[in-house]
Amino acid sequence: MADDGEARYEAVFRERWRDRQSGGARPGELIKQPGWIDAGLLALGVLLAAGVVGAGTMTVARSEALPAAVQGDSVTAVLADAAAPAPGTAVQFRDDSGATFDAVVVEVTPTEVTAQLSQPGPESTGQLLLPAARQRLISLLLPKLW
Repeated sequence: MADDGEARYEAVFRERWRDRQSGGARPGELIKQPGWIDAGLLALGVLLAAGVVGAGTMTVARSEALPAAVQGDSVTAVLADAAAPAPGTAVQFRDDSGATFDAVVVEVTPTEVTAQLSQPGPESTGQLLLPAARQRLISLLLPKLW
């Protein structure tokens, strides 16, 4: 307290520290990010670009599913809008339970495809899976863009 009865406040902090705190406030200095964050963001950007290029160039096999029925070792499928396979094409029959059986196309008419199973199976209905054209992976992942 001063002699005249008034309270006087003295600087608690040193002048040099106070000047350094107030003088060095340039944009970006108050909150500094560690260097590994920039390197991590760069690596993520490179991986994203590589993924887009890979998805644009890779292709995946597609198949057409035709409704079919099995009688003994013969599978008959209705050929609707799908392209007719050539005789001798390897196909698969998938029954309603999800089991698949290998078969080979033996006869193709304008309305039906007949395939021969490698081993006789029980009479059932399901789908005859015909190989179709390959599709780019990006169009499979993002169908609305292509």
